[in-house]
Amino acid sequence: MCEAIKLRMYFAKIQAELKAQYNDQVFVNRVCQLPHIMEQLGEIRTKAYYKGEKIAPFLNVCFVLGEAIESDLLTQEDRAICAALLAQRLEKVSSDPHFRLRHIMIFGDLENKVSKWAANNA
Repeated sequence: MCEAIKLRMYFAKIQAELKAQYNDQVFVNRVCQLPHIMEQLGEIRTKAYYKGEKIAPFLNVCFVLGEAIESDLLTQEDRAICAALLAQRLEKVSSDPHFRLRHIMIFGDLENKVSKWAANNA
């Protein structure tokens, strides 16, 4: 039971981080509670190299948005919002080259997803 509470708190932090950027709780729930995303976040919670770090919610929301862009379970409009929100986060990341380089494997993949989205929806 303790583990279930920890997991719920973990998901709540991620949703709060996204809601701070986009103040629509229904959208946040729709995106963050996709089954495959919740499953992957459960794995990330215990295995990510950045687990427990202060920046973890930021990185986790970047992950969620990157996965949501590619999800067929969301509408095109939701996916467009996710792409725009992720692009904003990546712009913020690019202002700190040291931080970007420290997490280059994550951000490189996310930059590719945003570029692919932009090319397919231009």
